[in-house]
Amino acid sequence: MSETHIKVPTWALPLAIGALTVAVSYGTVTANAEATQAEVIQLEEKVRATAAKAEENGTSTKLNEQAIQTITKNLAAMEETAKASDQKLQQLINILIQQNQN
Repeated sequence: MSETHIKVPTWALPLAIGALTVAVSYGTVTANAEATQAEVIQLEEKVRATAAKAEENGTSTKLNEQAIQTITKNLAAMEETAKASDQKLQQLINILIQQNQN
């Protein structure tokens, strides 16, 4: 009788788990970055529309182009911080995988 099972060496299990963890982490980071960028664009559009409506209605608001750009830059900086945190998490995962192999 022939066996149809896949045999994975025991030493390869931490590598497989690590690869799976890296793939999931990368997917999460990518999805979060895309979602953040979409939110930034939507927020900027809403702020511009609100400022335009307020101007049309004759009410003066303190929002101007510089404030909109500042908000956008702050959101982009938050995205960069999140990416840096994800990179640090990835390094930690790699260290844990290496320690597990030893």
